[in-house]
Amino acid sequence: MARYDLPDEAWMIIQSLLPAEPAIPHAGRPWAEHRKIINGMFWILCSGAPWRDLHERYVPWKTVYNRFNRWSKSGVINIIFNRLLSALDAHGLVEWSATALDGSNIRALKCAAGAPKKHPDIAGDNGLGRSRGGFGTKIHLATDGSGLPLNILLSTVQAHESQFALRLLDGSGVQRHNGSMKRRGYAVLADKAYSGHALRNEMKRKGIKAVIPRKTNEKMASDGRSRFASDAYRHRNVVERCFGRLKEYRHIATRYDKTARNYLSMVKLGCIRLFYKKLYN
Repeated sequence: MARYDLPDEAWMIIQSLLPAEPAIPHAGRPWAEHRKIINGMFWILCSGAPWRDLHERYVPWKTVYNRFNRWSKSGVINIIFNRLLSALDAHGLVEWSATALDGSNIRALKCAAGAPKKHPDIAGDNGLGRSRGGFGTKIHLATDGSGLPLNILLSTVQAHESQFALRLLDGSGVQRHNGSMKRRGYAVLADKAYSGHALRNEMKRKGIKAVIPRKTNEKMASDGRSRFASDAYRHRNVVERCFGRLKEYRHIATRYDKTARNYLSMVKLGCIRLFYKKLYN
């Protein structure tokens, strides 16, 4: 087994979530097995190499890229992400004591710009923009209390994190075996950039503790809750550590993908690797 390939126990879970393979070979090029395809995707994810430089041990690069693009568009990668997260929750490995939020800027190369608008799902800026740090995109991340990814959004690099807080929280959820949905933790941990009346009022309405330091121009809390916030805030760095683990995958640390959809799928492939390592460690 090559360095980045799926171990057997992880493949047993993921295999059932992939589209059915043809029982009878069709005419033309021989069918490439899903396992070889997904191992090729992980090689690209971890190495950061261009698709055309895919290692020769895998099937032709165009076959791997086309299937990645198809799975990204049809939601297959998102399904694997959600199912593995549900499996972690079923094993009691998701820490629901808190939800941590943060954003991180990602440098994008010029090959990521200029996606042709041939399809209705490829439109707008594709999460690319410019700031003082240069050309790039921003990942908005919500994690559980231990640093496991729960939800991911993309935006232009100049977008402010606070604009995406409620969308991150509303999109965080785990489907449980009894049909119920577990939405979020009992507290929200975030840095000062997220501080604002709109988010605090929404957290209060939903009965969620907002552990967010106040800005200097905000009125300080007078209800005796500041000590709790100070104690709980020490655990906010779990989301920063999660970013650090994801950026070890070179195709996440630098954006090469033209479309936001495909780059987000790459980020979720990185999360999938974190999930199955957590399940089997």
